Amino acid sequence: MIQRIKYYLSEYNKSLFRVNQKELSRTSKMLLAIFLFTIFIVIGWGLEWQLKQEKSPAKAYGTACKALMNKKEDFNVRDFSRFAYRQEISMQGDDGEDAFGEDAVCKKLGVLYRAVSNDTAFSADQKTLSEVQKKLQDTQYKIQSLKDSYGDLLLEKVAKQEKAKSIFSTDVAKIKEELEKLQNSEQKYEASVLKLSDLNRYPAYTAFIDYYKAHKEELKEAYENKVRYFSFKRTMQAFAFLIPVWLLFYLAYKFMLRREYYILSHLTLHVANVAAVYGLFYLVLFIYDIIPELFFQKIIAFFMQHNMVIVLNVLAILFFVVLFGVIIYRIQKNDTTGAKKRKQELLNLKMGKCSECGCVIDGEYCFVCGFHHTTPCAACRQPTLRKGEFCRHCGAKMQSGDAA
Repeated sequence: MIQRIKYYLSEYNKSLFRVNQKELSRTSKMLLAIFLFTIFIVIGWGLEWQLKQEKSPAKAYGTACKALMNKKEDFNVRDFSRFAYRQEISMQGDDGEDAFGEDAVCKKLGVLYRAVSNDTAFSADQKTLSEVQKKLQDTQYKIQSLKDSYGDLLLEKVAKQEKAKSIFSTDVAKIKEELEKLQNSEQKYEASVLKLSDLNRYPAYTAFIDYYKAHKEELKEAYENKVRYFSFKRTMQAFAFLIPVWLLFYLAYKFMLRREYYILSHLTLHVANVAAVYGLFYLVLFIYDIIPELFFQKIIAFFMQHNMVIVLNVLAILFFVVLFGVIIYRIQKNDTTGAKKRKQELLNLKMGKCSECGCVIDGEYCFVCGFHHTTPCAACRQPTLRKGEFCRHCGAKMQSGDAA
């Protein structure tokens, strides 16, 4: 199998750099390689422009809008803080684009979200809230320390420890009094935090949450539909560009071949081949997208679980080797033994040329490739063209062994 693939790859490589059965010079080969590379880039640019017509779900809805539509918890002040919520809803996407995407509803949601974040009263309250929370933490720390000290003093009191030998400079009554003051302060700070954390006090938040609740389910449904049909639409957009390119240059190839413009026919054929390769890629990508990802995830998880990653890599390599081997085999077989080859042979004979290499017939043998042109007719035994359809003397149909 490997030897056959190597053979067909070698034959394809030979045909790649041969024009009219003649091998190209080294400089011509280099220029042809540059031409192919350029064609890949140009068609790639055309595809990129074409595919921009169909926006991806990530670009249409953005990371921020997606995070909002999938949010299950209630909103709190941290959700609108410029820094605390940056990982989930940043003010700007990773690529510099709006994190709320290009969808009209998402854009409106982004405007309302930023209105809350940029609200003057909200920003001022956030500074106050931060200060109050810091004071609350300090107070809670002091309360815990006093509670520990209060417990130790009670133990000394139960043990009837002398005051001169005590490790504390105060007594139980003073600690209890100070603890009550701190607990009262803690309650005040907690009440302030609760008040400052109430988002319903801001008209901007009320407008945001009303719009969010009214359009959340609509957004989720639209996003799911976008994801569901994106692969198909992307493939159709790619084919809408590639199929006309392929048809145009394949027809140009046939036209150039009939006119015997062999260099131009060779170049136009390669353009059609590049378009076909891109088409195959997007077709494989579409097939991969419509196959449930869970199937592949289970296969990968199985190999990972049994520490067989190398087997997975080898199978992936073999898959692509077999895939492209079969494609190249079919192309090469059609070019050398199929209807395409036979059509080219008859076209050469019509123009009085060698059926194999296209050089002018002069005698029984081709002076370029050495092919023997004539063979005795099975009916009249007169010499006639070996690759002809009928005998030129008696009109009898050539046998398949002679004509093929």
